[in-house]
Amino acid sequence: MTMSRPLRSLRRTPTFTITAILTLVLGIAAIGSMFTIVYGVLIAPLHYGEPDRLVSLGLQSADLRPTSQPPAVYFTYRRFATQLAEVGFYRTGSTNIRNGGDADLPQRVTATWLTASMLPLLRVAPLLGRSFTAAEEQPGGPSAVILSEAEWRSRYGAANDVLGKTLMVNDVPREIVGVMPACFAFPDADTRVWLSARLRNDATVGEFLYSGVGRLRAGVSATQAQRELEALLPEMATMYPRLESGGSTATWLAESGLTPRVTTLQDTFTAGIAGTLWMLAAAAALVLLVAWANVTNLMLIRADTRQNELAVRATLGAGRLRIAAHFLGESLCLSAIAGALALLVIHIAVRALVAFGPNNLPRLSELNVGLTTVGFVTMISLISAFLGAAVPSLRWRRANLCNQLHDGARGGSAGKSRQHLRMSIAALQIALALVVSVGSALLLRTAQRLSDVDPGFDGEDVTTLWTLLPFAGHDDAATVAFHARLSEQVRALPSVTAAGLTMHLPLTPGGLRQQAFRIEGDSRTLALPVNVVDEGYFSAMGIAVLAGRGFRRDGGERNADIIINQRAAAILFDEADGTAAVGKQLTLAPSGLTCTIVGVVADVREQDLATAPAAMIYLPHALAIGTDVDARTPRMMALVVKAKGSSDALIPAVRRIVRDLDPTVPIFNIATMDDIVRASTARLSLTLMLITTAAVIALLLGAIGLYGVMAAMVTLRTREFGIRIALGANPTQVARLVVTRGLALTAAGITVGFVLYAIAAPFLRAFLYDMTPADPLTLVAVTLVLVSAAALASWHPARRAARIDPAEALRAE
Repeated sequence: MTMSRPLRSLRRTPTFTITAILTLVLGIAAIGSMFTIVYGVLIAPLHYGEPDRLVSLGLQSADLRPTSQPPAVYFTYRRFATQLAEVGFYRTGSTNIRNGGDADLPQRVTATWLTASMLPLLRVAPLLGRSFTAAEEQPGGPSAVILSEAEWRSRYGAANDVLGKTLMVNDVPREIVGVMPACFAFPDADTRVWLSARLRNDATVGEFLYSGVGRLRAGVSATQAQRELEALLPEMATMYPRLESGGSTATWLAESGLTPRVTTLQDTFTAGIAGTLWMLAAAAALVLLVAWANVTNLMLIRADTRQNELAVRATLGAGRLRIAAHFLGESLCLSAIAGALALLVIHIAVRALVAFGPNNLPRLSELNVGLTTVGFVTMISLISAFLGAAVPSLRWRRANLCNQLHDGARGGSAGKSRQHLRMSIAALQIALALVVSVGSALLLRTAQRLSDVDPGFDGEDVTTLWTLLPFAGHDDAATVAFHARLSEQVRALPSVTAAGLTMHLPLTPGGLRQQAFRIEGDSRTLALPVNVVDEGYFSAMGIAVLAGRGFRRDGGERNADIIINQRAAAILFDEADGTAAVGKQLTLAPSGLTCTIVGVVADVREQDLATAPAAMIYLPHALAIGTDVDARTPRMMALVVKAKGSSDALIPAVRRIVRDLDPTVPIFNIATMDDIVRASTARLSLTLMLITTAAVIALLLGAIGLYGVMAAMVTLRTREFGIRIALGANPTQVARLVVTRGLALTAAGITVGFVLYAIAAPFLRAFLYDMTPADPLTLVAVTLVLVSAAALASWHPARRAARIDPAEALRAE
């Protein structure tokens, strides 16, 4: 069969052809775009050797909260784990780098510290140079750095003689020993340099900073490895009997309830996004089903209007297979054109997502329209072609030739069974559109509710920026002094009303460090998050002091005064307002340092707006000196400034202050708190945009499908309506008949839609905030929208039916 005849036939009906192609483009592009994202993020193998054998090694507390690991865990696993062929540890943070000249200003970049085993474990090799050596992993060993390809090109112009040169990292010289290829993005695409980790292998447990990766031995599952590590973890107490802070490792393990957690590396990288992507893929699949239903109905209507022509062909000797082949030829032409256009739309959509998508979407930079997407779109296009041809072919195969000729002589009137089939398909479209629309509406209401959530701080007119002091030349005392002078001089600026420092900003990535405390007069040990702030932080962020006082500027907090939030007061002392907590004491476990609570502040949503505030212990910056609380005084702190007017004038003034204090300290990650709040909901905003687009498409296609069915009904029942009017029926009654039929069809679709939604509703619960999937206001609103759309879709066919001239209708008969 040649395609020339189907193409000529389609050219004779441009309205049908364009409508069918556009409908298929919308459906195929929707599912094709989501397939590209889901495949690229969740399914495509990681770019490492034998990625199915790579697992993430972590620790989790008794409440399943992940916890960073000390080097002691790494050495324990390497020595005793038999189910793991290789083990590597890493940590990610920020560092200052410069080329080495005195005039070079430092640049803050994201860095990852790796053990020497990590790159061989991942089965990746540098583009230039070599991996780290075991000697570079030892304290006091050679200092080495490996560059990303992007850093190599931007800093050294892709020069091949870069190996052996010196890069200053936090003012410490490191030799450049390698350059990684562009496809290597471990643990994510933000990393610009990899540094050799220096792991202490003494008799103590400390430096809770690291994450782990293991390579399973052949034939070993992640579950088997986890069982072995659970049995091995107590061995760490034998090898390393004391904590760095002085306590017993065995006691700490028993009290903390820590257990190993082994998951596939791919699942670790995509944690938190898989459910959302599968939900969006399901919505796109529903859009495709609506498109298929629409095109099937269009093909049925087209076949019914051509039954006289097709019956004549059959009379002249065309067999049923030949007529079915003609249907298939037309459907293939439509699907091929739609598939090609859909690929173009998918390419544009994916490029836009890569350019403007949220930074916390894993593997975002890897997304592309490759052969896998092309193959998937080709498969969907072929299915579309066969579905579009199958239903009219089957209907024609079962039809009686004499009846076809008889119906054709009467103007192409279809039997009741065909009308019922078309209307059933239209009802299915409405049902599917309802499911997608309810999901979209619920997410929209979730976003609205999140926007009304009180985060616990006032971000209006607040600008934040980060500074990072290098270790060289900045001991603990110098670090505290620098930050104290910085905040004091910034507060003196004319436009500034308040300024403070914090180790962690609310609603930003990065976990808070956990600290074990014992309550005065209680034998329990609780691990609670801690943040390091100065005396101006609460005022700058608008965090209310509910009881007691804030930190003082006179340095009195060196006596271990601390502040807690309401949630911590409730957990520690079982009281709501925190008044009774002031003056009570907490003891750091296991070091024994006693801290006095001098104030209670309001709860702040630290993680995201949808997560209830957690307990928080605030430590003054000076208290962080020494090993009683932390191994080091925080070098990286965020400056929080509340000022009148635009931040454009504020930032240059702050830069001058930092440059005057220490020209080697960079300023980075400048943002307003309003920007940070918006960024915290960026993933939800993207989800909402995509599912709303799907809902609009489904609703539009459903309305178009209903319009097509009602218009076809009016055309095929022209004689009946003409007779009704000739016998005295009011045109308004005829119009009401058509609208009533359309609304009845919509009611049937809505009923089926709610049944389908009841099946899908439990899966939506995880994506909602402060509401249920059965929210009555949302369900009623979506129903009214569908009914209104159905009424509009039925109005024009009803109006045409009311204007039928009985004489012309009977003359045509």
